[in-house]
Amino acid sequence: MELAGRGKTIITYILTGVCCGIVCGGAAVFFSWLTTMCDNVFHTHEKLIFLLPLAGIAVVFLYDDFRKEDDLTMNALYRYMQDGKPVSFWLAPMIAISTCFAYLAGGSVGRVGSALQIGGCLAVLIGKKFALLRRFAPAPELLLACGIAAGFCGILNAPVAGAVFGVEVLILSYKKWILIVPTLISSFITWGIAHAVGIYYVDFHDLITVSISVTVVLKALVVAFAAMLIGRLYCFVREITVKGFEALNNKYLRVITGTVLVIALTQILGHTNCNGIGFSYVDAALDGHSATLAFLWKLMLTAFTLGCGIRGGEIAPTIFIGATGCFAAGYLISLDPALAAALGIVGALASVTNCPIAIFLYGLEAISLSPEMALYFFITACMAHFLSGTGGIYSEQRAEKQILKPQLF
Repeated sequence: MELAGRGKTIITYILTGVCCGIVCGGAAVFFSWLTTMCDNVFHTHEKLIFLLPLAGIAVVFLYDDFRKEDDLTMNALYRYMQDGKPVSFWLAPMIAISTCFAYLAGGSVGRVGSALQIGGCLAVLIGKKFALLRRFAPAPELLLACGIAAGFCGILNAPVAGAVFGVEVLILSYKKWILIVPTLISSFITWGIAHAVGIYYVDFHDLITVSISVTVVLKALVVAFAAMLIGRLYCFVREITVKGFEALNNKYLRVITGTVLVIALTQILGHTNCNGIGFSYVDAALDGHSATLAFLWKLMLTAFTLGCGIRGGEIAPTIFIGATGCFAAGYLISLDPALAAALGIVGALASVTNCPIAIFLYGLEAISLSPEMALYFFITACMAHFLSGTGGIYSEQRAEKQILKPQLF
């Protein structure tokens, strides 16, 4: 009987990984292509930014009036796993539509977080509707881990990091590593679909050369601290911005005010490089080019866009802010700014997601596979995670259960 039970578990894991890879991964890859097209349309026709208030009004209507009875956020996935609360089918299409609206009109949002929600939501639906999986009854954490892994890989082209992230972000990271098997299946199927259909991904590889020395290690620790501060600053500014907009009682007045501020700030800047995905600045920072105070502009644009009621992800803005902010920090401590930018990405992400292992692997897959960079990525991810406390961009994430998580900030 025990052998039969193990066999059923193995079949459940494999089936879930395959189904989520095909369905959730396919959806994430399509979403990646769609948002890229929307971002390109905006940067080709930059006057579309004046439609941002209309896009914001549409998003607020969809969330607060059309489906006001449903929880259509990442927190719904956590509550499904922790308390068994149902996940609305509308979560996936709503976040996809909202993110595309934001990109078309020049809003500063991410898309990785949106893809995580799409992947998680579709995985739950697969578990409920697909007869074969229903027979094997996959656990909630298994479904979510596979769906989230597919969403992460579909946007960031990092299958191993995606597989680990799918487990780690659910705060099962040090207890149920067996889930890495189905998440790897789901993630690599997603990766295969993306490359089969020719999805374009920004490639940061081969931009940095570095050697190991005690001096650079010590400076990397300083950058890790700076990246942690940048990550915490982002979370703090997001929180106070949301509270500030909540002072306006009318939800439509909030979104109009916020989007007008985004338009005004963009006009002051005189360019739209910080709007939308904005990875051209990240690429420039990793190539050793000056990024000045771009991280502050991106921070404000993202806080205004998301704080006023427009929906979207927060991982891509964190990548932008971490890279450009630590690029400037590199100059201050006489460290290669390109190296500092790379460490800033890893440190800021580890700070806000509470997923140091997955983010360490993302650094290897997306930026550099060299042994030297592996050391610096590992130091940065661990230090930023250790120092950042239990907060983050996912309010329902129970980070206090992780080891190496003192409540410092």
